[in-house]
Amino acid sequence: MASVSTHGDQEKGPQLPPLSKKSFLFCPKSKLHMHKGEAAKIIRECQEESFWKRALPSSLVSMLITQGLVHQGYLAANPRFGSLPKVALAGIVGFALGKASYIGVCQRKFHSFEDQLRGAGFGPHHNRSSQSLLYVNG
Repeated sequence: MASVSTHGDQEKGPQLPPLSKKSFLFCPKSKLHMHKGEAAKIIRECQEESFWKRALPSSLVSMLITQGLVHQGYLAANPRFGSLPKVALAGIVGFALGKASYIGVCQRKFHSFEDQLRGAGFGPHHNRSSQSLLYVNG
């Protein structure tokens, strides 16, 4: 007969909620631990690397180019504020484009992380309930 899991079983599987929180609708397949710490680490790395490697350099380069174009006379300076509005806009656009250009690198980091965890809660069938897995698997 089925036995009630002991406290020792709960220590082996920390990804499952305690017995008191389980209901008759509980599906262990959809409640696996998603390694939030590792995902947060990758997100933090992506934010820092995208800032230092892409956003800041592209912002500075676009601001320098814009300032050079205003100085050479290719762009007209504002009579009241000078080149500041154009340089600021160039910096904002350069920053946004630099951040956006790093998206592919971050996606590859997440895909490599998912490949390492294949079978541990990630993948195409991760968020499906047990009932839908019955229909998919036969």
